[in-house]
Amino acid sequence: MKFFNDFQLKFQEKELEEKYQIEKANEIKKPVFQFILFLSFCSNIIVLALHFFDKPSETWYINLILTILAVIQIIFILILKQLQYIQIALTFSSIAIGILQLNVDPLNTTQTEFYTYGCLFMQFQAVLFMISSFNHAFIQLICSLAIRTSITTVYSNRPDYLSIFVGLFGCILILITIYVRDKNERRYFIQNLKENNLKKLGKFLINKPYLKIQFFEDEQIFKLLSQSQINNFPGYNQQICNGCNARNMLRNYLLENGMLEQILLNQPDFIKFGCTLMVKCEKIKFLIKLCLIDPQHRQYLIIFQEYHQKIVKVLQQEKEQNKLKDFLKQNQVYYHQKVFNLGAFSVLLLNNQVIKRFEFKQLLFKIVRIYQSRFFPNIEIEIQAKDTQIYICQYLHQLRIFFIQVFEIISEITLQDKEKVQVIINQSLNNIEFNIEGLNQKLFEQKFCENYFVNRIKSLLLDDCQFSETKTTFVFINYPLGTYYYKNQ
Repeated sequence: MKFFNDFQLKFQEKELEEKYQIEKANEIKKPVFQFILFLSFCSNIIVLALHFFDKPSETWYINLILTILAVIQIIFILILKQLQYIQIALTFSSIAIGILQLNVDPLNTTQTEFYTYGCLFMQFQAVLFMISSFNHAFIQLICSLAIRTSITTVYSNRPDYLSIFVGLFGCILILITIYVRDKNERRYFIQNLKENNLKKLGKFLINKPYLKIQFFEDEQIFKLLSQSQINNFPGYNQQICNGCNARNMLRNYLLENGMLEQILLNQPDFIKFGCTLMVKCEKIKFLIKLCLIDPQHRQYLIIFQEYHQKIVKVLQQEKEQNKLKDFLKQNQVYYHQKVFNLGAFSVLLLNNQVIKRFEFKQLLFKIVRIYQSRFFPNIEIEIQAKDTQIYICQYLHQLRIFFIQVFEIISEITLQDKEKVQVIINQSLNNIEFNIEGLNQKLFEQKFCENYFVNRIKSLLLDDCQFSETKTTFVFINYPLGTYYYKNQ
């Protein structure tokens, strides 16, 4: 793909050209421009000071004009930061340096001084030629040749055709040099953009684990430049950094003819165009792809491909065994069997609806004691009540099911969060208020509303149910005295 015009040396995309010019401006043009302005301002101020206080000069107005123009450029480009105009300012500075030839007094200047001043002016102009774009360098060269030829012809009262011919030939050589340099710089700029894009897209383009490393000869060490999924490489150690892991892998990965590190250091031609290798590490064989991506800086790319087919099943079995071990460690008692038993009890008594008068706290303590002693010994549930005895007339079996489901939900939450749960009981008029504090209330509300048994029986048991960020409140109905039997139709 052609990015720029070969004749004008300009990128076809406007945004790309602006980005290139801004990068060049910050890299070299701005520092040179600041130095030229500083030197021009100081030298012109000194000449003006000598003119007014020591020795008058016939061309002092040139120094005054250049001083004013330098101040304008400082304000407009440096202070207001209009860097897009810095190339125009450099071209103007180059032309102004050529005009300085008029500022030399021929009556008080020797031929050697003339020659010295001419060389100094050309040195500064040469710097401006080389850092400018090709089209601006062309304008600067033509103006420089025209100004020098005109001034020389006027002062000598005759044209010097030899100097004109040599000047034209020199301008052509300079233009060719600038053209080649500018073209190469633009190619280098495009290459850097491509490399930066590849670095950003590396993880997207390579979906397998990979390492990008570089060997630094001064330190005699491999360093990790970038990586993706390095933890999937065989031999990865979580206790050390990724850079140390990469170096350990180079030493621990073995081939038939030595370590992988030795292959990289001693056999560069072997991996010059990329290769696929069978590597062994800790009795595990696997395939990697290896290539040299930057011979100059000795950068390598290592891509993990796949395990050897014979050990794939073994690794999968080990992974499943580890998962089973972790599950058993977390669930040393068979939680799922106990949940099944509680669920079966709830199903059997769900429709056995009998209202009885009984002591509320005694039933609650009994269910909590069963949960803590037989099912979840690590769960902390604290029950607080003002009254020593609280009697209630309720559906006994349904209330048991309700407490079983509530403490089942509490158990699931507190097993994860390790929180202490407080149950506070208050008797309000005829009803009993049951408050739960000290756990994730939003999660409790969600599980409570999704519970099948709770949804079936809460209308029989509860007069009110409230959820907040700090506590959950259940108000249990206290039915009139007497025993009633009810059977669903």
